[in-house]
Amino acid sequence: MNAAVREEVSALKEEYLALLDKKEREQVYQAYIERNTRLIPRDFEQNHGISCGIVLRKLSFGADYKSDFFYLSKSTVLWHAVHIEIEKPSSKYFKEGSNTFHPDFEHAMNQVVDWRAWLIRDNEAAFRSQMSALLIPTHMGRNPIEHKFVVVYGRRSEYDGNPTRRSKIAALQKDDLRIISFDSLSEGLAGKWPVNIGIRRNEHIDILGNELESPEACGWMEPSQFSISNTAQANLLNIHSTPNPKSFRFVDGERTDSYEYFAKNARIRPDKDVAVVEGE
Repeated sequence: MNAAVREEVSALKEEYLALLDKKEREQVYQAYIERNTRLIPRDFEQNHGISCGIVLRKLSFGADYKSDFFYLSKSTVLWHAVHIEIEKPSSKYFKEGSNTFHPDFEHAMNQVVDWRAWLIRDNEAAFRSQMSALLIPTHMGRNPIEHKFVVVYGRRSEYDGNPTRRSKIAALQKDDLRIISFDSLSEGLAGKWPVNIGIRRNEHIDILGNELESPEACGWMEPSQFSISNTAQANLLNIHSTPNPKSFRFVDGERTDSYEYFAKNARIRPDKDVAVVEGE
């Protein structure tokens, strides 16, 4: 880890932990994490990383459900579809003065049950269609999908010194479920690379930010299924002035520069048209 990254993650950790102590609304923490994407949980991330370097915000599935963050991650043989729910740091795991779960925590756990139930009700084909832009490359897009769930909830101090409380939370963990505190998001920041926040629209995904954090994905992404800002387009067209490696794809049988092809064929919007809005 070079000195610049070390300084960046140290400052981020200090600022973030101070923000946790302020007991703000959930939307404040959602917006802060979206601006500082190293904080996004990487539980269930597989060896190929986060697909396209894109984490979707407020992803709706079905008529009633919405995850605060969502990403896909592949191995050679399967995909993990990771649904992340965040509450707020001041949320309580337990009732005051007892080891009985707080109703707010039980509500968060029941929400995961509702998500699982929706996916069990033969909705896999609809979900796969909704995520087709990120299920790439095509030959791996047909691989099985395993759904995983992460709940970010409360502060570690509420249970850290109480073996009974720790064991009760641990007993809820499953192969497809992680329950983590807000404090844990500040750990291992140097190994959690920045990603782009995306917004799923009816026909495409808006990629936020002025550059693509994983530009190599241009070799696989279908540009008509994405929109980027004017500045992001300009940065892709000028990418060869930086140390980024060359990248090519075949279009109509011809070898084509991936960055240029994506930049010229993606939907383009003014920089100011899409922003992370607290409470959206």
